[in-house]
Amino acid sequence: MKLSKICLACTSVLALAPAWANTSNDPAVETIVVTGDRFAQNADSVLAPITILDRTALDQIQAQSLTDALRTLPNVDINQYGGRGQNASVSVRGATSTQTLVLVDGVRLARSVIGSVDINAIPLAQIERIEFIRGARAALYGSEAISGVINIITRGGESGTVVKAGAGSLGHVEASVRSVLDVAGGQLKAVAAWEEQDGYNVHPVPGVNDGDKHGFAGKSALLAYDRNLTEQFSVYGGVRWNQNTSQYDNSSVGNPDWGTADTHERKENWQESFDYQLQAQYQSERWLSQVQAQTSNTRSYDYVDTLSHKDAPAYSHLRQHNLAWLNQLQFNDSVSFGAGVDWRREELRGDSTQEDWMTGQGSPFAPETLSRDNTGVFALSRFEQGGHQLEASLRSDDNQQFGRHNTWQVGGALALAPQWRLVASVGTAFRAPTFFDLYYPGSQNPELKPESSDNYELALEGKALGAELRLGWFRQDATDLLQWDNSTYRMENIGEALIDGIELEAQFETGWVAHQLSYGWRDSEDKISGNQLTASARHNAKWNLSADIDSLNLTANLVYRGSRYGDAANTVELDSYFLVNLAASYSVTESLILRARLENALDEDYLTIADTFSGGSYPGQGRTGFAAVEYRF
Repeated sequence: MKLSKICLACTSVLALAPAWANTSNDPAVETIVVTGDRFAQNADSVLAPITILDRTALDQIQAQSLTDALRTLPNVDINQYGGRGQNASVSVRGATSTQTLVLVDGVRLARSVIGSVDINAIPLAQIERIEFIRGARAALYGSEAISGVINIITRGGESGTVVKAGAGSLGHVEASVRSVLDVAGGQLKAVAAWEEQDGYNVHPVPGVNDGDKHGFAGKSALLAYDRNLTEQFSVYGGVRWNQNTSQYDNSSVGNPDWGTADTHERKENWQESFDYQLQAQYQSERWLSQVQAQTSNTRSYDYVDTLSHKDAPAYSHLRQHNLAWLNQLQFNDSVSFGAGVDWRREELRGDSTQEDWMTGQGSPFAPETLSRDNTGVFALSRFEQGGHQLEASLRSDDNQQFGRHNTWQVGGALALAPQWRLVASVGTAFRAPTFFDLYYPGSQNPELKPESSDNYELALEGKALGAELRLGWFRQDATDLLQWDNSTYRMENIGEALIDGIELEAQFETGWVAHQLSYGWRDSEDKISGNQLTASARHNAKWNLSADIDSLNLTANLVYRGSRYGDAANTVELDSYFLVNLAASYSVTESLILRARLENALDEDYLTIADTFSGGSYPGQGRTGFAAVEYRF
């Protein structure tokens, strides 16, 4: 990365900002979120740092995938095996990807039972809003909510129909239709989307797979209905479907010492998911009671691209069933109490297979379906008066695999002035081992224990000179980390890690330009070896800009990620990188909108993941362009 590139980009976006002050007198819009304590609340009352990306923001930045959207969030890193469609995971505050809980409409994804969630597989067309909370929330959500929670919300939307079609670099084409209609006294939402991309060589191995391309194709649909039966009682039902096919590379350079030759192998992953959800809610002036039921079915096939997915030697079949009963009682204007019970069954079905690396043939993953039940009970109390807040939560999870695990969290806010407060919290969190951690053939370790952590937060938040400001400190002290042990060739509870960090955030306007800046500094240490944690950079910075000029909206997203190590031994160092993404939207009429996006405008060469085995690399996507036409009925 060249310093001149950074200077050029910063000069360009600063040129957007005029010297005069913002004179807008529009009142602040109250933002309601549901992820903070699992009940609807004002975003300003959430003690943990929270960021919301609504549909308007997603349209303005012209995100092509969920990866593009999450990359703009504070203290978030994306680790991806190449471009669109390749496996991608999210890391929050320098922690591992498995320590971030990813929800869709408040329910964890089934794939988390075998490993980290592939965020590239979630269709962006279905998303209405993203709520992102940093910090531990295990005392409310249970396993995985150690470094943060990302809740992807598909419900709701503005009435009307939106049709969109676009095309761009790398043979990228897409089309979608989103419709929200008033039907039979309720709201019917329907979404259908399709996209394809020829891609590029996401894993070049010089002299072995020169000229290869790895593409992606995705289809998705959503149908949901929401209705108030009475003033106090409402029901909701929805079904989501998506099917993705992504090509990837398994080529490698031979090793004469081991007697292996060069291998050229292009593979595909074919994945299909169905999710069904029902909800009933009763809400009076003081009491809210909500019952949720969800079931999902996910099939994933991995195979050489000359085969059909039905002939895949590697196949995983996941099912998940969830039931939840949530209650909130508002005693008075200052005191509320919430409680709930979650039941979840996770299954890796008995027809799942693994590929034998010597024969290339498939064999059963296990002699029968692997399943486990988890029952969690939680309680939450909140007090708020005169700008002061106090919050305490406690949860107990009983799991067939690892027994009972209890977590708790206490936090509060002290009002220092009308627009300033001091926020602090302390609590515990954990992550349960996945089925792959416990039972993967040849590397089983059914005696694994959950990871656990102690978590601390302290922040000063307020407003000054028209800007919203936050300075925060956090610490995550983790034990029994799940790590691969090269001596036993299986997962072991051998790790301890300490992450200390400082976060700076500012949000303000200069004339017609809105700014969101964030900077994160992290000191991540493996306490056993003394090394830095894998893929955990010391520095992370974001600058998001948005400007409205009559019918034109311009946005810029600047991302900086510092250097970090790509392996636990700290022998492979990945360079820092700086990305600039630009987008523009022009409203020709109230109904017709033209949109365009330039990604990686400076054509930065960068890596997010190290390849320490094959002799290749996983380069990030270079400069690409995309344009779309959108019509609103």
